[in-house]
Amino acid sequence: MKTLLAALNAKFVHSSLSVRCLKKFCSEFDIILKEYTINDNTDAVISGIYEENADVIAFSCYIWNVEKVLYICECLKKAKPEIIIVLGGLEVSYDSYDIMKQYNFIDFIISGEGEIPFKSLLSELEGERNYKNVPSLTYRENGEIFQTKKLAAQDLNAYPFVYDNADELKNKIVYYESSRGCPYNCSYCLSGEGNAVSFLDVFRVKKELKFFIDNNIPLVKFVDRTFNADRKRAEDIFLYIIDNCKNTKFHFELAGDLITDSTLEILKKAKKDIMQFEIGVQSTNEKTIAAIGRKIDFNKLKGRILSLLSLGTIHIYLDLIAGLPYEDLQSFKKSFDDVISLKPHMLQLGFLKLLKGSRIRNEAEKYGYVFKSKAPYEIISNDFMSFDDICYLKKIEQVLDKYYNSGEFEKSINYLFDKFESRFKIFDRIAAHFEKNHLFEIGLSPDMLCDVLIDVFCEFDDFADYVNFDRMTNAKCKKKNNFEKNPHFKEACFEFLKDEKNIQKYLCDFKDFSAKKLVKFIRIERFFDKIWLFNLKNNEYSEISEDFDKFYVETP
Repeated sequence: MKTLLAALNAKFVHSSLSVRCLKKFCSEFDIILKEYTINDNTDAVISGIYEENADVIAFSCYIWNVEKVLYICECLKKAKPEIIIVLGGLEVSYDSYDIMKQYNFIDFIISGEGEIPFKSLLSELEGERNYKNVPSLTYRENGEIFQTKKLAAQDLNAYPFVYDNADELKNKIVYYESSRGCPYNCSYCLSGEGNAVSFLDVFRVKKELKFFIDNNIPLVKFVDRTFNADRKRAEDIFLYIIDNCKNTKFHFELAGDLITDSTLEILKKAKKDIMQFEIGVQSTNEKTIAAIGRKIDFNKLKGRILSLLSLGTIHIYLDLIAGLPYEDLQSFKKSFDDVISLKPHMLQLGFLKLLKGSRIRNEAEKYGYVFKSKAPYEIISNDFMSFDDICYLKKIEQVLDKYYNSGEFEKSINYLFDKFESRFKIFDRIAAHFEKNHLFEIGLSPDMLCDVLIDVFCEFDDFADYVNFDRMTNAKCKKKNNFEKNPHFKEACFEFLKDEKNIQKYLCDFKDFSAKKLVKFIRIERFFDKIWLFNLKNNEYSEISEDFDKFYVETP
């Protein structure tokens, strides 16, 4: 019996951890793995799976792929009625009976943790086909649908390491699980069901991380929902990465309030860009936080985040969720201001998804939730936010991503942060300009984004310098040589570039270049009453006023 495990990832750069877990745990069976993306041609995916001539097709289902998975499975069943369709994953785990009833082309659904049930199912398919022996299974028999007892959470150490071929991971984001479950029970999340957490042995984790480090895997994302739930264990792993990391970056989701002084002392030793942290703040409204089952002292959390940011070596992502209970538009603006004032590297603005099986979905009537009927079940409105509010915040999210999260307007944004008490107002004004000029409907080049920013905040006379400085440091922007407008300045630029001391000091990579050739790779500009040299090759810059003034005396 041949089994095909299929993954439909959100992007090409992603890799599927779930199907690899199943394949590795069931290594005694004839199993092949195929990965596609939701953007792939659907007919090509169907043909590719069909032509493998497998007896069993198993898909892992999530909010980003379930609609397409169901359609693919329906087509495969029509093309080959004897094929066995198995589904698993969060998106089919909580209403498996209803899904089986609605879609008669599905033969089996595994709910929850899948390794042991999937292995048991394959054994039964090759043997007596007594499906009542398979835990966590919803199945058909004689026209009826049956469900077996759900398997309790298992010890993660019983499962093998899933990666052994580094070549298939090149140019991919790799996902790694060192713990399963979560000690918290946030109402919008499914990871904290039962509050049980199973941790991999630390010695095993270190051995497995060595595989990624030795093979120069670019980015490894821990899927642990709260990596530092066990502080000492987290610190031990941080230390191992700090001492051994070469070219691999590790991404962690942390509970910010669990970061201690001892953790910070360890993280001080980290080299730049070997770790990045994602911390879910979600809201700073205390009533909202209580309603969703979180316990956060924002003042304490704020101090920990600022300490992390002050290290200057770790990329920090902070998360907010729009649409939570008791968070109206004004409250959300305050949460936004509270969080962005910390100046994280990224502020990820998400919109509440009422996931199947989540407590908040079961409380939908309590808070007046209206949400989309298809995955990802995103909020339309509730008692606190109208759909107008949600649409407005979607526009704020767009300009936030373009002007803040892109990292391409650092000087401009810092300038505006000093001018506005409410930082939300900055993005509100940009969004209003986009709306008025129909800019949400078109794609804007990086240069056009610069021009828009100057237009929006034209009341600040010196602001254009900050935007144009960001323009010069953005590799995507066009760099016009402005000295043609000023022959005297142009002459000084060439004299500066002819001086060997200046080349050695600022442009040692260009020591064999003539000044005429060199001007193609650099720009010399005046910003903030100073002279700056921009190296277009490596996107670095230097302030050269003192050395440049030897060649240039400004005419009155």
